[in-house]
Amino acid sequence: MSKEPLYDEIGVSYSATRSTDPKIAKQLNSELKGATRIVNIGAGTGSYEPQNVELVAVEPSSTMISQRTFGSPRVVQAFAENLPFEDSSFSHAMTVLSMHHWENRAQAFSEINRVATEKFVAVTWDPEADPFWLTRDYFPEFYEMDRVSFPSLKELKKSFDKVKMSSLEIPSDCKDGFLASFWKRPEAYLSRQVRESISSFSMIKDLSEGLLKLEDDLASGVWAKKNQAILSSSSLDVGYRLISAVTGSSQPKKNVDRS
Repeated sequence: MSKEPLYDEIGVSYSATRSTDPKIAKQLNSELKGATRIVNIGAGTGSYEPQNVELVAVEPSSTMISQRTFGSPRVVQAFAENLPFEDSSFSHAMTVLSMHHWENRAQAFSEINRVATEKFVAVTWDPEADPFWLTRDYFPEFYEMDRVSFPSLKELKKSFDKVKMSSLEIPSDCKDGFLASFWKRPEAYLSRQVRESISSFSMIKDLSEGLLKLEDDLASGVWAKKNQAILSSSSLDVGYRLISAVTGSSQPKKNVDRS
């Protein structure tokens, strides 16, 4: 892959606001139960990596790799489209909010089928989901970009067997600062540090109009009035999904030693 990893540019302070949320981790780990060896693709700084099972992380960005904590599982610097492992090296493959950054998903999915013998588990966002208040009222361009960049259920079914999609409820106190995690804490989006760890904000050259509108609506009470229905909720479906699929049976194997 010739392109420089996106997170070499935007991931400098990623670990400050992005970490494992235990409620999301519980849902993810339920799908990884029984794994004997896992490859975590687009692993970033190491969030959501299960304990007590052998795991190898794959991450293209040296900036992200440098933020992995001491004692984290072994990490290999590589792209999803060219996994440097032998056929059938893992029982399970996983990825968390990474697929929308892959340049050639069909090739990456083929690689996952090649190296994982049992299951692919992913956290993603559903392009068929409705926008939430941030992408509806302040940054509609985020919603339009995400509808194009995230994989659809139909796309996933082309590469994997027995694909299952379930809703991933996002807690109001979510510890992981991805785009919609602050759905009940709107003032967080006014923080530059928060925005710098969310890739969507890096895609727009001028954020001033949306940020100013949000700031004004918070100060005037317009935001609270408009979003009163969600203020009593402890979790919310904002379009994130947990994917599980059977791997290994639909793609030809390549007997190439990539280790």
